[in-house]
Amino acid sequence: MIRVLSRSVLLAILCGTPAFAGSAAQLYTMNCWGCHSPHAEGIPGSVPRLAHSMGYFLYLPEGRTYLVRVPGVANSPLNDQQIADVLNWMLETFSKDELPKDFTPYTVDDIRTHRPHPILNVKDTRRTLAKQLAAMGYTVADF
Repeated sequence: MIRVLSRSVLLAILCGTPAFAGSAAQLYTMNCWGCHSPHAEGIPGSVPRLAHSMGYFLYLPEGRTYLVRVPGVANSPLNDQQIADVLNWMLETFSKDELPKDFTPYTVDDIRTHRPHPILNVKDTRRTLAKQLAAMGYTVADF
């Protein structure tokens, strides 16, 4: 049996509309995987590796907001709840061992507060945070 999809449904699927994803893992696959890869390895020189690294940002208040304010998150088609869910899932899935012992998951309020203020110079901001984290003994992946 061949099923014919409506034009709007087909476009939504092809464009990665988040409404068709139910779990944070599915949302990651549909919205983040293309740049960050299936295992959050990134693309050397242009997209940073998140695996075994992103959890370290939560040791700094500025690092916690950084993860919400990066352009890929701040400009995402996902709603605030979906972003909170995906960030929490990514942290637990790809960087669990790097999380602070007192890790507090992101909330919708966290996303609403910081998302409207995307970072304009991501590489410089990341380098500044990386230096602060290095002084604390934590090494984050470079671009």
